[in-house]
Amino acid sequence: MAKDTRPMDMRIPVAPLLKHPIGTHEDHHVGEDPIDPHGQNAELAEAGFVRFDAQVRATHTDPGILFEGTASGSTGQQCSRCLRPITTDVSTRFAEQYYATIGVTSGEALPEAPSDAKVIGTDFRIDLAPLVREELLLATPLASLCRPDCRGLCPECGEDLNERPHEHERPVDDRWAALRNLHPDEG
Repeated sequence: MAKDTRPMDMRIPVAPLLKHPIGTHEDHHVGEDPIDPHGQNAELAEAGFVRFDAQVRATHTDPGILFEGTASGSTGQQCSRCLRPITTDVSTRFAEQYYATIGVTSGEALPEAPSDAKVIGTDFRIDLAPLVREELLLATPLASLCRPDCRGLCPECGEDLNERPHEHERPVDDRWAALRNLHPDEG
């Protein structure tokens, strides 16, 4: 069973899927470009993302719903060497099991989910925003670069070495001056 794409809406109703046989699945597309910092995906904007896109398959499983898919996004960062503002594109694959806590048709309590599991609430809607945000954050490099050969900042004066390559004459520590006498031609 396939569903139409749902741009922007990250709250997926799962009650209809839970009424179908185990193994039935639905495909969803969620995304926003650019992310509205006051909209329903504001938590992604708060995490630094300027856009995101995710393809998600929801599958009815024995304990509930399995969400599998891919997500990509762009986040504003700083180059870790020269500190220029940059945009970093990230992408990731994910899979997360959500456990049903009550029967969708009968309302009876189901076996308790593991303590660290994600559960399906009584409204039978799953907000994918926290999952997508977490997966994109985990895929974001800790030290992004504006370009692979970025020279960074000068440790002496702080100037950008990409714009003005230079070197400073290093002062000699007087405590090491006696070592110069060992190799006078390298002084």
